[in-house]
Amino acid sequence: MSKNFLEIKNVDFIVSGQTKVKNVSFSIQNEGDIICLLGPSGIGKTTILRTIAGLEKIVNGSITINNKLMSSKNKHVEPEDRNISLAFQENSLFPHYNVEKNILIGTEKKSKKKKKINPKEIISFLNLKKILNKYPHEISAGEAQRASLARSLVSNPDLLLLDEPLSNVDQSFKEEIQVELKQLLSKSKITTIIVTHDSYEAFYLGSKCGIILNKQLKQFDDPYNVYHFPNSIEVVNFLNRGILIPAKVTSENSLENKDLGTIQGNFVKHYPNGSDVKLLLQPEDLEHDDKSNLKLEVVDRKFRGTNFIYTLKTESNLQIPVFVHSHHIHQHEIDEKFGIKRPIHIDHIVCF
Repeated sequence: MSKNFLEIKNVDFIVSGQTKVKNVSFSIQNEGDIICLLGPSGIGKTTILRTIAGLEKIVNGSITINNKLMSSKNKHVEPEDRNISLAFQENSLFPHYNVEKNILIGTEKKSKKKKKINPKEIISFLNLKKILNKYPHEISAGEAQRASLARSLVSNPDLLLLDEPLSNVDQSFKEEIQVELKQLLSKSKITTIIVTHDSYEAFYLGSKCGIILNKQLKQFDDPYNVYHFPNSIEVVNFLNRGILIPAKVTSENSLENKDLGTIQGNFVKHYPNGSDVKLLLQPEDLEHDDKSNLKLEVVDRKFRGTNFIYTLKTESNLQIPVFVHSHHIHQHEIDEKFGIKRPIHIDHIVCF
């Protein structure tokens, strides 16, 4: 018997005869854990949720929840017998019911859990009180999405599947919901899979993140490891959190780039001396130093509230991002020179 709450083994996720994601295996260890699936639109993330919910069948592999086989080549438990709740990205509210009735439908679903979720608490934290008497056609897309999320939460499922749950929510309200949603799911021990294209959302909400690209689950790991130790160039490019620059390995703890010079640190993977590699350089890897003799030209500057991301051009026309705290006394303008602290040291050297 599996010790994991959810176990997906060697499943091809198929819709309308088309294989969207091949040979997927991952697990959720503990009841109440939250995992996030990241990937571009149309890659098959929603198909994975629909299949776990029982809306699509599988032809190979298996899906097991709480030691009960839900899907395999020879077995298929119907959706209504899985105690799984799926909230879609698009409006899935019943048009002839008002918002309150739509939400309370979720309470009619039987749950074996002793700990019930208070609908009033959900309605309050999702800021739905003012629209309870309105009908779906009278509310915004963001309000409809929050109402659908509320309905899923009050059903208190064994497994909650959320498809881009906050994509239509205003940014000013989104972060507040993320915090309260995470606390609520944790307190209620609702095991959750969240599909999103927003890596910041995934890294905050998920204890594990899966990256889906080119019909494959490319990486499934802690958010920290996905960010700092991407396992392929495809994952690097998808996350778009740095650049790859050419370098040559010069020792067991250093490499050389013709624009930046010597870079020291700890290699995540061993490379023989003399190897030509592509070094992952993320914005926080380099430090600013006005007194440095290594000066690069500023070609762009993005203000992110707590920080700036400067884009610097090297002599060989590489575009390098560098993080600087927004309280730094000297803000650099476009075309100015920007100093990089030497010696350059990167704690974890990731190369491909």
